[in-house]
Amino acid sequence: MERHLPRWSGRAAPHALRRFAASDLYAQGMNVVAIQKLLGHRWINTTMIYVHVNKTHIENA
Repeated sequence: MERHLPRWSGRAAPHALRRFAASDLYAQGMNVVAIQKLLGHRWINTTMIYVHVNKTHIENA
């Protein structure tokens, strides 16, 4: 964190970054199953916990 995101040092954990990445990839149109494989989850339900669906994403769809 200190090397790549110094302003976030001590405020963001790797787990939070995984959640952000999963949500961002989904918002950009990546398939949930592809995100599941990328994160290494065995169950799709686990991946869905990581993916935050933005209200505008739903409205745009």
